[in-house]
Amino acid sequence: MAKQLRLSVSTVSKALNDHPRIGEVTKDRVKKLAKQLNYVPNQAAIHFKQRKTFTLGIILPSLMDHFYTLAVNGFDDYASAKGYHVIIGQNHESLQREKQLVSLMQSSRIDGLLISVSKETQDISHLRKLEQAGIPVIYFARKPIDINCNYIVSNVYDASIKAVSFLLSRGHKRIAFINGPSYWSTSKQRFVGYRDGLIQNGLKFDPTLVDETNLSTESTHKAVRKLMQHPAPPTAILCFKDYMMLDVMKCIRTEYSSMAKSIELIGYGALPLFEKIENPPLASMQEQPYKIGQQAAETILKLIDHPEKERIVQQTSLPCTLKIFQ
Repeated sequence: MAKQLRLSVSTVSKALNDHPRIGEVTKDRVKKLAKQLNYVPNQAAIHFKQRKTFTLGIILPSLMDHFYTLAVNGFDDYASAKGYHVIIGQNHESLQREKQLVSLMQSSRIDGLLISVSKETQDISHLRKLEQAGIPVIYFARKPIDINCNYIVSNVYDASIKAVSFLLSRGHKRIAFINGPSYWSTSKQRFVGYRDGLIQNGLKFDPTLVDETNLSTESTHKAVRKLMQHPAPPTAILCFKDYMMLDVMKCIRTEYSSMAKSIELIGYGALPLFEKIENPPLASMQEQPYKIGQQAAETILKLIDHPEKERIVQQTSLPCTLKIFQ
């Protein structure tokens, strides 16, 4: 184009990029010819010059989980609007798979990563390597315990207090809690909120009404049986996730049918499914996954554009609301 228009390469380049020092007449000539020639900018060259690939990564356990699907939508919508592409990887709760995905994304030269670690992940050295390479990392849904890091999560501590208070307002005194793995930050926060909710309302915390699971159906059913065989079984159960609550409902209705109607359940996630089935659980704590994804993308782009902010840890907790199904 430069030769055909009898302009320098530099002038043509600046005209295509609307440089203020190039006159409007020249810009119009260049853009008109570019359109006639079906000119397409060399994105690789642009990215090289800007030292960015305009690609973000997101790693999560599974897109089968309604929470993660909505979070990805929020993340991708915001990133796409800002000109970024998103690479999605599922770790399927495997640390080895997660490490492979991190390595793959680093070799793909992503500009930033959003991750919800697998249930096997306790050591995050593979993620620290990304940060050391100048790639910002933000954790969502699950974050490492006792490690100062960037994260955006649901405020499940307050949510647990709300859930316990609601059950107490309905006359329950024997409230059990079936938790996820204790080494997860979300499990720890849910448990502390459950315990504090009881104490704040004048009830004594009973550790025999709490059980930990690995989130499998077998592990959940085992926890239910333990609680139901208690000398003073619970009249209400707070469940770590709605998917767990489905397993709890099945076990109680199958093995303890005579008590099923008297036991009320609250989970986390507010699955749309519960609005369509007969005999749904009492309620669920509704999170904001789409907003979490949006805010995570916004934060990552700020860290990419302003690397000096990486020294200031970005931490956000979004509130949950109680959604009642009965």
